[in-house]
Amino acid sequence: MFGRRDERPPLERALAAGAGLKPGGWDSVEALAMLSIEARGRPEAQTLYDTALDASTRLASGSWESVAALAWLARAGRELTG
Repeated sequence: MFGRRDERPPLERALAAGAGLKPGGWDSVEALAMLSIEARGRPEAQTLYDTALDASTRLASGSWESVAALAWLARAGRELTG
């Protein structure tokens, strides 16, 4: 009725969706940071983190969205290196 169901696990679907998006706001930084944590141990994890970190340096902080995204980014950095 609505097309085929995507039977892949949620992480696989998230990785595929994230690969097709261009980071541009705090919401994307937060999503990429969270995704990098979930992908820990996979080759994509560091790339996701690096993309989130790079995107964050081009955005102005000072909003609740920036606080949440930067907190997730800090956690991702800890989780990927420790």
